[in-house]
Amino acid sequence: MKYISILFLGLLCTSCAIQPPVQEMAEARSAVQTAQGMSVNKKTSRYLQSAEQALQQASDALDAKNYNRARVKAAEARRNAQQAVHMLQKKRK
Repeated sequence: MKYISILFLGLLCTSCAIQPPVQEMAEARSAVQTAQGMSVNKKTSRYLQSAEQALQQASDALDAKNYNRARVKAAEARRNAQQAVHMLQKKRK
């Protein structure tokens, strides 16, 4: 039973790596577009630039079928874009 569990876990991890990160890419693109639609200031522009760069790297990795890297870069892009939006919203209050 222990070996079956280990085998199943291994297959599960492998299947995640094989599938393109469609949802992650969509979330990253949406977050970047939201941040781009807001008026960016000097302090938040570095987050937006980092988000745009990470999104481009994720897209390149996706094209190269390097899905693990694409997934990581998409998450980075989403985080950076969300940080830019958060900082802008905080400043408006």
